[in-house]
Amino acid sequence: MNKINIKKIGIIGLGISGFDTGNFLLERGYQVYITEKNDNEEIREKANILKDKGAKVEVGKHSTEFLKDVELIVISPGIDEKIEIVNFLKNRKIPIISEIELAYRFSKSKKIIAITGTNGKTTTTTLIGHIFKKANLPSVVCGNIGNTFIGEIENINEETWIILEVSSFQLEKIESFKPYISCLLNIDYDHFDRYANMLEYLNAKKRIFENQDINDICVLNFDDYYLKKIIKEIKGKKLFFSFSKIYPGAYYENGHIYLNLFKRLKLLDIKNIKIQGRGNISNIMASSLISYVCKIDTEIIKKAVESFEGLPHRMEKVAVIEGITFINDSKSTNPHSVKNSILSLKGENNIVLILGGKDKGFPYSQLKKYIKNRVKFIILLGEAKERIRKELYPLDVPMEYVNDLKEAVSLSKKISKKGDFVLFSPGCSSFDMFKNYKERGDVFKKEVLSLL
Repeated sequence: MNKINIKKIGIIGLGISGFDTGNFLLERGYQVYITEKNDNEEIREKANILKDKGAKVEVGKHSTEFLKDVELIVISPGIDEKIEIVNFLKNRKIPIISEIELAYRFSKSKKIIAITGTNGKTTTTTLIGHIFKKANLPSVVCGNIGNTFIGEIENINEETWIILEVSSFQLEKIESFKPYISCLLNIDYDHFDRYANMLEYLNAKKRIFENQDINDICVLNFDDYYLKKIIKEIKGKKLFFSFSKIYPGAYYENGHIYLNLFKRLKLLDIKNIKIQGRGNISNIMASSLISYVCKIDTEIIKKAVESFEGLPHRMEKVAVIEGITFINDSKSTNPHSVKNSILSLKGENNIVLILGGKDKGFPYSQLKKYIKNRVKFIILLGEAKERIRKELYPLDVPMEYVNDLKEAVSLSKKISKKGDFVLFSPGCSSFDMFKNYKERGDVFKKEVLSLL
């Protein structure tokens, strides 16, 4: 356990990460300075709790004067490091780390399984946690999934497996963070409101491997285009998952998932799993491979995967109405996830696709080849609808604009027939019309269920 031998620590951001970090540091006697540019009732409530414990807090701004005496900064993942206060701290050569870096330094266990990727992180992290629970192994599931690593430190001892979802934002500010097992599920266009280009995004993601050595393990998507560009830089022992036969690792073939390490083992038949979609097959391969490397019995892995219910808003079957299957895939916030969702549904020209939301600058033209012969109609909504339509042109698929999800669901029902899928896979963030993807998915489900 690495204690931080300084007294004054600043925190930028008072979300979940900043609040938990503040509590952790105050309980250990540090002088804590927290700055948060937003100002609302929830933030004031958090600020008052931490003030009562001894923190100094400023709300509604980031002022350089407030942080002039700090010796270390813990930056929340939602804070873009290009802002003025960060430049001020860099010029003063004040170290800036992320919450996962802080937690790593204090963690009694270094048995860390860290999962990142553009899509599938939360499902994979949750599934690994489910498998470890079925195997009765001591573990905590935390990170970008909702409950912070730093907030779980009290529940971690030397034998605890830490199953950690990590985002590119969290990886930007690591120094010594070193997972025993790292997993990169996929990389595709995302967060272009944060990163100038794909190279910047890729550079943030690949930091998950930065401190690993030959004694550590890297679980990698063999089929991923961008991962192949960085594979030579990875120093850990490499294991792969793929939709082609691969060694060493896990692969999918003819409806079955195989583990192919010391010998080839048929793990499970995907007819027996409850979660749908090509992306979820990848998530299962990665989760199973990691669990097997951690010496969990294959029968336990198989039963755990087969009993896993999945998570809401990810290829979630809402209802079948007059033979039409309505699917809520609101967590789809980029074209890569839309592609996987389309490829998951069997049949030809039997998908009514609902697309659109807040424009994050993605290239949607890449979807044309997956839409062709699979999608019969596209319903567009939200801020990005006009640009999506332009980028999909010329595509011989009818498209129509709607104003909201109520209109989208109503129109989708009218133009669908028995055997069709209505796939709500927006490929955009939700913030133009909704608080988050969960609220968006709940509204979609409500509108679908109103048809019953």
